[in-house]
Amino acid sequence: MPVRVDVSCKKCGERRQVDLGMPANGDAADHRRLVTERLSHQPSFQCFGGHFELRPALPEFWEIHWETATD
Repeated sequence: MPVRVDVSCKKCGERRQVDLGMPANGDAADHRRLVTERLSHQPSFQCFGGHFELRPALPEFWEIHWETATD
């Protein structure tokens, strides 16, 4: 079952539930670490609030609310 979690943009305040996919090995903690690592090094992104950034999404822009995670 895919992991879904709320993510908010620190720049525009928009908050959405995002599908983070399924843990490949069933290890949710490892999956969270990989997602955080990937978003921390992404060279650019388009926010669900509509603006476009040429810098990594985390930690400057996005905050992942892990307490809302469902799997």
